[in-house]
Amino acid sequence: MLTLAAIVLFFADNTYFEMIFNSDGGFIGYITVLLLIAIFGVSAVYIARLSRYRSIQFCIILILAAMSSLIFAAEIMGGLPDLLHTPTHKLFKINNTLLHNRTKDVIKVNEAGKIAFRWLLIAAGAFYFFILPFIYRSNFRAKRFVDKIGIPIPHRNHIIAIIILTVLAVLFSGINGSAILQLDFAAIFLLILLCPENIGVFRR
Repeated sequence: MLTLAAIVLFFADNTYFEMIFNSDGGFIGYITVLLLIAIFGVSAVYIARLSRYRSIQFCIILILAAMSSLIFAAEIMGGLPDLLHTPTHKLFKINNTLLHNRTKDVIKVNEAGKIAFRWLLIAAGAFYFFILPFIYRSNFRAKRFVDKIGIPIPHRNHIIAIIILTVLAVLFSGINGSAILQLDFAAIFLLILLCPENIGVFRR
């Protein structure tokens, strides 16, 4: 619903759209940060509850999910306005600036490299959402392996949500570069982690 509201606002009043849904601003970004922190919390709870009963690979996958969510949260937080004037926000801002400066100094990423990395992410996302669930349902050995290492498999409704979101991002350029896209992806991944198709392996 929030995405549809963003689309309507994009055509109705672009100024208000930029004010509310701009990738560098506002409460939408803070909601995204909260969702990413929630992903970290869910991963930490899974690790605390299941580390004795699951494989080391299972715990590593959850640790990677937790660390990735914190990294993305810090990245987004560094670009948001400091609404509460907290010293923590200033720390995120400084660290984010240092990270970008170091990246520019150490790694000279050209346009071809950026495009290649983007397509790599798209390919990884396509495999996770469209190929892996099919393999999981059709191959018993693959199912056992995925359950052993603890990869949460998206439900069909999660896949439909990703398809709709992708179509909207392609059709409406304003959505593609806005904070609403980050919010939607964070919400979908949180739902996948909370209720994957292989929910049984995340229960003791």
